[in-house]
Amino acid sequence: MKLKYAPGLVALIAGMAALPVASQAAPQSCTAGKPTPASYTWNFHAEASRLLSGIQVDAAKAHDRAAKLDVYTLDSNVDWRLHANQLDALKREVDDMGQRLCRLEQIRHVAAPWQQKAIDDAAASVRLMADNVQEAIEFLNEYQANFWEPGYRHNVSNVLHESGQLSRSVQNLEQYATVHREDLQLQKELGIGGKS
Repeated sequence: MKLKYAPGLVALIAGMAALPVASQAAPQSCTAGKPTPASYTWNFHAEASRLLSGIQVDAAKAHDRAAKLDVYTLDSNVDWRLHANQLDALKREVDDMGQRLCRLEQIRHVAAPWQQKAIDDAAASVRLMADNVQEAIEFLNEYQANFWEPGYRHNVSNVLHESGQLSRSVQNLEQYATVHREDLQLQKELGIGGKS
């Protein structure tokens, strides 16, 4: 039985697929500007930390959304529009991560070592999530049912896994940086330890 749907929703879904996802948009729109006087005194470590925190928050949101989609795939009575709404929001979160990642990749060379590790981890995860979200959107454009099929469930499962892993990875690296700073401060106060 074929579901009846509003033409406006089909246009929305078609538009979602036509929009570039993070993995496609980042190389084209991510260009460094010319240095300014403020560039020489800018706190790139603080900027990288803010951007990475934003990625961690978006990854946690994406994980929650992907978890909802994963549950939706188990119930054949869930309307395809719920999938469309969740995929649209998921795409926006991945796009936001892609924009933050774009800036992080521009300043990677001046970031702290733990931030460089987080940037590298995020780059791989965000690109995988973008690819899987795009494939899920393409599935939705072709079918408005059959969300229990392995291909779609695989895409949703991949986003669920990658977003959860990215959120935990950034959170762990931020925690590492905090503990490392505290350790260095304590060494300084106690007058022990070498330079780190």
